[in-house]
Amino acid sequence: MLATILAGLRYRKARLLLSSVAIALGVAFIAGTLLLNASVNASYYSGFAVGAEHVSALVAAGQSGDPPGQPGGQEVPVRLLTTVRAVPGVAAAGGRVIGPAALLGGNGRVSPNGNGYGVNVTAADPELSGFTLTTGRFPAEPDQVDVDEATAADNHYRLGQPIRVLTDTGLVKVFRLAGTIDLGVNSEFGDQPVVAFQTAQAFAVTGETQYRMIVASASPGVSQAALAQRLGQVIPGSDQAMTGAEFASEETTATAHVGKAFGVGLLIFAGVSLIVACIVVYNTFGILIAQRSREFALLRCVGASRRQVFRAMITEAAAMGLAAAASGVLAGIALSWAMLRLIKPSGAGPAPLVLQPSALGIAALTGLVVTVGAALVPARVATRIAPVAAAAGAASETISRRASWGRIAFAAVTAASGLLLTGYGMGMRVPGSLVAIAAGGCVFFLAVLALGPLLAPPFISVLSALPRRALGRHGTTLALASANARRNPHRVAATTAALTIGITLMTLFTVVFSSIQASTNAALAGHYPFDYIVAANGPQPVPPRIVAALRDAPGLRMVAAQYGHPATVSGFQGGRQVVVGAIDHDALGVALKPAMIAGSLTAVGPGTVAVDSGSLGEVVRVGTPDAGTLRLRVVAVYNPHEYKTPIPSVLMSVADFTRGFRPAGADQVVIDAAPGVSPGASRTAVANAIAADPLLQLTTFADYKGSLDGQVDTVLTAIEGLLALAIVIALTGISSTLTLSVIERTRESALLRALGLTRGQLRRMLLSEALLMGALAVVLGGALGIGFGAAIIHAFGRSGGVAGVLSLPVPRLVLYGAAACLVSVAAAVLPARRAARTSMFSIHG
Repeated sequence: MLATILAGLRYRKARLLLSSVAIALGVAFIAGTLLLNASVNASYYSGFAVGAEHVSALVAAGQSGDPPGQPGGQEVPVRLLTTVRAVPGVAAAGGRVIGPAALLGGNGRVSPNGNGYGVNVTAADPELSGFTLTTGRFPAEPDQVDVDEATAADNHYRLGQPIRVLTDTGLVKVFRLAGTIDLGVNSEFGDQPVVAFQTAQAFAVTGETQYRMIVASASPGVSQAALAQRLGQVIPGSDQAMTGAEFASEETTATAHVGKAFGVGLLIFAGVSLIVACIVVYNTFGILIAQRSREFALLRCVGASRRQVFRAMITEAAAMGLAAAASGVLAGIALSWAMLRLIKPSGAGPAPLVLQPSALGIAALTGLVVTVGAALVPARVATRIAPVAAAAGAASETISRRASWGRIAFAAVTAASGLLLTGYGMGMRVPGSLVAIAAGGCVFFLAVLALGPLLAPPFISVLSALPRRALGRHGTTLALASANARRNPHRVAATTAALTIGITLMTLFTVVFSSIQASTNAALAGHYPFDYIVAANGPQPVPPRIVAALRDAPGLRMVAAQYGHPATVSGFQGGRQVVVGAIDHDALGVALKPAMIAGSLTAVGPGTVAVDSGSLGEVVRVGTPDAGTLRLRVVAVYNPHEYKTPIPSVLMSVADFTRGFRPAGADQVVIDAAPGVSPGASRTAVANAIAADPLLQLTTFADYKGSLDGQVDTVLTAIEGLLALAIVIALTGISSTLTLSVIERTRESALLRALGLTRGQLRRMLLSEALLMGALAVVLGGALGIGFGAAIIHAFGRSGGVAGVLSLPVPRLVLYGAAACLVSVAAAVLPARRAARTSMFSIHG
């Protein structure tokens, strides 16, 4: 029997290769994803190891267990450095300074990425600074600085050239570039510029007066744990000591969740690809068994048992799965290597590829299990072929156009369950609603798969009717293609199922993100109707003199300063820590128009307040640092959850806010142009008013909206690229199905040629058949994607995430459909050419 199996594999290697491609692509995606996760995690850890390298122990402010050195947290007194250096076992120690330092570009303004940070090079040991030198040298003179590699590359800096830095007091200092540094992965710096100074200059530029942390290296023979324990015995109780290894681990844990979330997303798409591949393999084996019914019957005649036939099919599937898994693993290694070059998780350079044996084993085993699992049902069908079938003159396939009552009952139950789950999810709030709707969609799709053989014939008839009438007598090939597709609805349904999954997901994500984009734009246009925003590119406020200059600028109708500060507010919902805000009274109801529940924003004045929850007339108490507790009466209640735009929980008058918090400036200024003033003139007026402060950034409403649109387009592009792989696998299944169909219909094709069908007409018939299958998948997938996308948007609307505006990007959806149909036709080119080469003399078999 083994010899028979091997001979069958050699004889059918071309047919099995088509299905192997689908499995190999799925395995490649899983292997690439797992290796990418391992590489990204290793890159994050090694990146943070740059900050912990050469650090045996450190001292930081805060409670034990908190990541040390967080922005805005407590700091370590400078005098503590002397105490640390005196601890036995400390070979060298230094303090790290981290604070704002704005790097000015050639235009005299700060970088669009942000103001940037200033850090210091520890004089005792530069290796304790938390970064590594890549070119040049560390600052040896007070007027020398280093900058991070990315900033130096973006601005084309050269060693020795002048670098202008804006201090916290607004002075511009000029330094000379001494070298470039590698910061590794640091969640605090992000992609903002970083400038490294000598310690004294770092304090002077940033305005910091204390260290963010004190780091130390151990003397030979002293372990990290021992040194950290000794430091813990001499530092104040409010500070904490930890080892360098603990520092690297905590920082990695605090930031690597981004890489993990990215990996989980990729695994979801990999799972989709494997499901599609499983459908392709199942369909292929079903066709092969139908074509080999006489072969199995002959095996039964010569003594093969049902068990032997079953084992033969499973062995073939296992051999195909092993070959596909091996090639998929190799392709996955190449895929992960290429993706690491694109995302560069460790900074400026690509991360090294980590070949994790467990990841490769999981991917290969998954491919094998999926292949064998997909072949189980077809293999059982093969065992039911009777020996008398060997008497047939040719291989025949039993074609049934009817669906069993069991199938119909299963479809009815799953469809009802899916709709009930979806309806239940639409009544919930996110994220629970998303889980329920996703589960309902998956269950409902099972009903669509079960009813596929019943849905395919009428849908194909409708899809081909209009073009066939338009073509008239030239529509013969389309009529034949339609008849062929309707003749075997089970095969058509199984073939299009894979493509339907891809189209459904692409449509779903497109509708959801387009609707979120439309809802956000509607919220911005309806509730934040201003033309310009002026804000500092960093933690510094907008100075009062700039606000005054904007109010004096010509061509501007409204200039409103906005303020915000966290505070403890009691008097509603038992008291809580919230953001308290204020905006100039002229902007209330004009530049700021949240959905009102009761009262009016224009009623807010000294002694009164608007809140996001509560009732009119009640008194809230706001704790402030400069005026104690303010007692304010509620005159308006609004809904902050209807839109994603930021609205403070408590909105008071500017006079009360100034009395309680004494702000150094506004968080931002919103501006409206006067009627009749051109956008160019009003923008010039705003730009001239803020020109004196290089830290300020001007953003237009169109810029902000364009930024949001660009983020949505980026996400959609990434999703399209990932789902494209599932569609490629599905199209591989179409090509495989049509190729096997051509082999099966050799006598039929010969008969058509004998009756006068030309080679071109025969070729167009196969292409039209593929086009109809692609169109069927587009119609079903588009309907499912739009339907469940609308359900998700409804759930978002109930949760207050978006306004619930359903947006159907028709051009994009039409493009998806047209691309799927065209690629379906492309997948049928080779099978069609093979069919066209059929000789009419093949009619005799």
